[in-house]
Amino acid sequence: MDLQSFIKSGLLEAYVAGQCTDDERRQVQLMAEQHPEVRAELDKIESALEQFAQAHAVAAPPSLKNKILEQIELEAGQPLADKSLQTTKSNKTWLFLTVAAAFALLSAVLYWQLNQQAAQLDQLKVENQAMQAQIDDCTTRRKLTEPMAALLRDTDTRSVALTDGKVHHITVFHNKVRQECALDVSGIPVPPAGKYFQAWAIVNGNPVDLGMVQMNAVAGWQPLKYLEGAEAYAISQENDPKGSPRPTVVIAIGNLQAG
Repeated sequence: MDLQSFIKSGLLEAYVAGQCTDDERRQVQLMAEQHPEVRAELDKIESALEQFAQAHAVAAPPSLKNKILEQIELEAGQPLADKSLQTTKSNKTWLFLTVAAAFALLSAVLYWQLNQQAAQLDQLKVENQAMQAQIDDCTTRRKLTEPMAALLRDTDTRSVALTDGKVHHITVFHNKVRQECALDVSGIPVPPAGKYFQAWAIVNGNPVDLGMVQMNAVAGWQPLKYLEGAEAYAISQENDPKGSPRPTVVIAIGNLQAG
């Protein structure tokens, strides 16, 4: 530890208040002997605390001091040789205890304030992290949904209704000019346990894999691979989460209208 760090460590204040361990006290004494800056800082702290104590101390009433001296005489079995000297020592002891108490109170207040500030900083960090996570999530969603919004706004986009004629009504959006295709995942029901949905394009009468349906797609839209010459689109129910080379059970299908 360098000299300035040692001076600012709070160890000198603790030394003056008598709150050091034996090792810390020896360290302070050694540093004070070797470095005039440390000695000067000690003197400054002692002077400041003494002035603080004198400004806020409540003088002990003379009757209390006399009682203390009489009790000392009674326990010692003999009168004190010099009561004025004892009174002086008592005054110094009273002053030192007042200084120590004042320093201890000040230290406790500062410690509490630092803890409060640290807790507030930790809370602010947590709140900032949560806010940043929300911002990042919104940014990600915006980047993913902007292409989909552009596709839906385009007048060349055609909607393809996929159905089984009963309960399933799913929409695929197809744009020949942009050569883009997307699936409205929000219109697809949750698959049964252990089952998975797969998207298909029908080209020249043959099903072509467009990938697995992502039920958790951002904003309920999933981009699909565009295939030139697609005549229809379909959704199948599969047993394998990785899909199948051919549709197993087709749950919905729809033809792409020319235009």
